[in-house]
Amino acid sequence: MAKEVNVTCVGCPLACTVKLSIDENDEVIEVAGNRCKQGKEYAIEEYKNPVRVLTATVLTEGSEQPLLPVRTDTPLPRARLQEGMSQLAGVKVKPPVKSHDVIISNFLDTGANIVATTDLLSR
Repeated sequence: MAKEVNVTCVGCPLACTVKLSIDENDEVIEVAGNRCKQGKEYAIEEYKNPVRVLTATVLTEGSEQPLLPVRTDTPLPRARLQEGMSQLAGVKVKPPVKSHDVIISNFLDTGANIVATTDLLSR
C-alpha cells in the first residue's frame, strides 16, 4: 500500500504543495501538485535526502563583539543539525577573523566547513 507525503516546495515563490506517493520499498512512484520541473526534483530530493545550511553564532574572546555569526559552506543532512548546534555551543573564537574564514574544517566529518559570515576585530 502506498503512502502519501506532502512537501512544500521552496524552489520558487509559488510554494507548491507537492504530493509524493511512496511505495512499500520507500521509493517515490508518483509526484503531483508541482507547477514546474524544479518542484518535482525538489520534492523528491527533500523526501530522500533533506539538507539544510546550518546558521548559528559562536562565542568570542578578546573582542567587543560577544558572538560571531557562522554558517556551513555546504548543506548538512537535516538529521545532523541538532548535533551540529551542540558542537558549536562549546566553540570560542579569537580575533582577527575575516568574513568567509574557515572556523572549523570538515564539520562533523561531513565535508562542510563552518565559516564566519562577518569580520571579528580585536578590542
